[in-house]
Amino acid sequence: MKSISQLFSELYDQVLLNYQNDTNRSDRFPDLSANDEYYLNLLFELEDPTLTSFANKAKISKPAATRIIHRFIKAHYLTKHASSLDKRSFNLTLTDEMKKHCQQNDRLFDKVFLDAITPLSHKEQEQLAYLMNKIDQNSGLSHAAKSD
Repeated sequence: MKSISQLFSELYDQVLLNYQNDTNRSDRFPDLSANDEYYLNLLFELEDPTLTSFANKAKISKPAATRIIHRFIKAHYLTKHASSLDKRSFNLTLTDEMKKHCQQNDRLFDKVFLDAITPLSHKEQEQLAYLMNKIDQNSGLSHAAKSD
């Protein structure tokens, strides 16, 4: 019998492979690294992100966040503009193309994940969600620092 870690690893690999190979995956930015995709998705999820809110959400230092943001601005993935609330701070806005990229990939990942759990009954899916939330809240994984 396979261990739970081996089963998780195989399931993760299969879901990731299905996601990466799906023809509906956005190909607008083919050279994005996995880390770039992660950070851009965080920016996509944040409402009116600032450098500080991005650094906090990504669990990285402000200098690391600054380097990432400058690189994204240079690559035309996002823009920065003065905050309407505090002129000393800047809000970050994904470009329209990057927003479309993130939206398309979000929808695709949801589809791939839902396809993966279709063998489960509704009750089993609820149990899985409960267990995943419990692991997320208690594992420290959601609190682990990410490096750039």
